[in-house]
Formats: sequence, structure tokens, C-alpha cells
Amino acid sequence: MRRSSRLAGAALLLTVGLATACTGGGGTGPQGGDGPWALNGLAATSASVPVQRTIDLLPAEGTAKILGVAEISGTDVILSVRGGVCQVTLLPDSLTEPTTTAPASVGAPRPAGHVGASDAHQDFPGTVLDGKYTVGSAQLQPFQFATVGCSEKAMAVRIEGIGESSPAKKSGDSLLIWRQGQDAVIAVGLHEAIHGTAPN
Repeated sequence: MRRSSRLAGAALLLTVGLATACTGGGGTGPQGGDGPWALNGLAATSASVPVQRTIDLLPAEGTAKILGVAEISGTDVILSVRGGVCQVTLLPDSLTEPTTTAPASVGAPRPAGHVGASDAHQDFPGTVLDGKYTVGSAQLQPFQFATVGCSEKAMAVRIEGIGESSPAKKSGDSLLIWRQGQDAVIAVGLHEAIHGTAPN
């Protein structure tokens, strides 16, 4: 299967995304992580059994809550939360059986602790998410790069290198999608905590 090499390194990608996550945003208000998490309070969106079982293969405890699904060029971009982590996962949009290996994924933990600077992608997610956030990023095929930002009230993902593709919403009550040049931005959460250009 052509995706096998990509899927085999998923656990490493998630670990790298979490290990390199750093905080950003501004303000001196209360730190996150010490009370109810707004993202945990959102309703889960509909997802097929193969998708849910595949997402749950990722190295974390419990069942993931899938908050939104977008489609880009035959690839589903799935935004979920589990165990205090915002997670973006790529799956083929025609998945009919759960995979036997963890899928390509990157995550960022719920904000807590200190406030620092964002990673090299300085304009993201600070221009999209309000308040403090953490960042995780990795190269995720078939696209060039994926960066996920995780805040108390929303999460946002930038998928770089989508070419001329038109990102489309598949499910998720709060899901917003828009293009930034050759990139797609996908966000889910409380709309007052999300800022962007021409969401559709």
C-alpha cells in the first residue's frame, strides 16, 4: 500500500509535534489547563467507524473526540481532541476499513504554564487564535507541512502546499475553512476565538 511508509512514522510525528510544541499568544490572564476545557465541551461530529477506530490508534489513552472533518484533494483532514491534546490527522477520504497502523498526525497540548514565542511560522496560529496557544508542526504527506495551534477555546490547522485544490467542509458544526495562497486554514471551536480571512 502506498501510504504504508507515511503511516509507519505517525507515532514519531505525533511525539515530535508534542515535544516541540511551544506557546504563543499574549496577555497576562489565567493560564490554561486548570479547569474545564472549552474544546472538550464541543459536540463531536459524525465520523465513520473506520475513521474513529483509525484515529484511536494514535498513541494516547481514551477515545478521540472528532470535532471537524475537511477534505483536500482526496485527503480527509480530521481535527480532534483527546487527553488534553489538539490533534490533526490525515486519512484517505475513501477509508472503508480501519488501518492497522497509526495514521500520519501531529498534535499540540492544551495551553498551560508559561507564555513564549511561536515556532518559525510566526504568523500562525497567532493571527487565527485568540489568547494563549501551543504549537505543533511536522511534514505530513501528501502536503508539504502541517502546523496545529491549540488554545483554550479553539484549534486551528494550516496545511501548506495544497496547490489549486479547493478545501471543502465535510462535517463539524463550528468548522471554518479558508485559503491563504497555496495553503489551507482549518479551524474549529468557539467562533469568537477564531479570526481569519474569508472563512467559508
